[in-house]
Amino acid sequence: MTTVTFLGGIDEIGGNCFLVEDEDTRLLLDFGMRYSVRGKYFEEYIKPRSSAGLIDVLTLGLVPDRLEFYRKDLLEMIGKKSASEPYLDGVLLSHVHYDHSANISFLDERVPVYTSQITALYAKVLTETGQRNIETELYDFKPRPLTNPRMEATPRIFKTFDGESKFKVGSITVHSYPVDHSVAGATAFLLECSDSTLLYTGDLRFHGPLGSHTRGSIEKIAEQKPDVMLCEGTRVDETTTSSENDVKTQSLQAASKCKGLIVADFAPRDVFRLSTFHSIAKELGRKFLIMKQDAYLISQLREVPLLRDMLPPIDDASILVYVERKGSGTYRDVDYRTWEREFLSLPNAVQSDYVQKNQSKIMACMGFFDINELIDMKPKTGSIYIESTSEPHNEEQEIDVERLSNWLDFFGLAKFHFHSSGHASATDVKSLIQTAQPKCVIPIHTEQPKLFRGMHTDVRLVQTGQTIDLCT
Repeated sequence: MTTVTFLGGIDEIGGNCFLVEDEDTRLLLDFGMRYSVRGKYFEEYIKPRSSAGLIDVLTLGLVPDRLEFYRKDLLEMIGKKSASEPYLDGVLLSHVHYDHSANISFLDERVPVYTSQITALYAKVLTETGQRNIETELYDFKPRPLTNPRMEATPRIFKTFDGESKFKVGSITVHSYPVDHSVAGATAFLLECSDSTLLYTGDLRFHGPLGSHTRGSIEKIAEQKPDVMLCEGTRVDETTTSSENDVKTQSLQAASKCKGLIVADFAPRDVFRLSTFHSIAKELGRKFLIMKQDAYLISQLREVPLLRDMLPPIDDASILVYVERKGSGTYRDVDYRTWEREFLSLPNAVQSDYVQKNQSKIMACMGFFDINELIDMKPKTGSIYIESTSEPHNEEQEIDVERLSNWLDFFGLAKFHFHSSGHASATDVKSLIQTAQPKCVIPIHTEQPKLFRGMHTDVRLVQTGQTIDLCT
């Protein structure tokens, strides 16, 4: 008998966590942060206490109340012991977005994470360049209580694959299929269990640069005749879609009229959008200014053949790497973290004074949290800000939008908004289901599961915490 327990990702966008049990094998499909729950209690300056281990996240329901999932050191902090053998046989990680991956930070270190090579590289870069805390130790972790912050981190077990692959985990045969999403390396999984087949879409779309990967994968999946499909429905209430080409066309039109600095703001891990704006900058004869985090991510991801031709080398003539003031404000090496120092002495590394003097020749790739660099860059009249991110979906993000508007008004930057979603529209979700031809569809990663009715003859709505038998 094969069962699935829905521990997150039901009636919410994100927080995906589905426990598949088949004979003596247990797999998690993703282990993501529940943003909707976390947002009730925490924000940028109020976070779960790293010093408290599991206490905060367990008490407030941010992670499943399944102690058998978690790290030995975190269990010991609450007076519990881990079993002699790990409870889980693995996690199938669809992609790196935190609503699918973040809770791996708490996971028993003996449990392997099966994911694409690209996703593992993303996890490495995010852990190395981000601020380490108990929610961000995806790639490796430092045991708690943390009595020596300088101690070496304990690496997790990543078992990677490249594109379409097939492997066994206990009694389950896993097929991985590459799909297009707003982050590279996204994967759908088909699980051949002892008595049924289960399709997990992860997050996907058809209208992005790798849309052909999604279409090709779903056609191959259909040949396997899945019994049950866990189908994402982030945009199941929307029917229109803008493509990446739409973003490029609209942004190029706005940017071509700009005589000052062009600032492009998009999701920090979206290398497809970065590639789009890099292409625009080259067409306009401008240098493309990127932050050190972007430079480090690009240098890592270019190791993968799929992305090598899409992403420019860091020393490309069209690229500038921005070095901001930190620490003493005097640009000393010791003011920067180890991973940053390799970029400080690059021939194409520049500081704010260079941008100020050459702003009509630059497109700056900057996010919301880089906005205060405008004080040093001193954008001229006629500069513009192209925002290419999703619309705010909660009160906290709406406050950030207001703050951004205040900055842009202060410097007189005209704002434009052009975006292409990382998720399939209702029209594409219906086409996805029709192509895959599952016997049963279970909506996940959506706040509107009832809208799936009419897309398939057997749509099953489930609740968080519910366990179902795939054969009934």
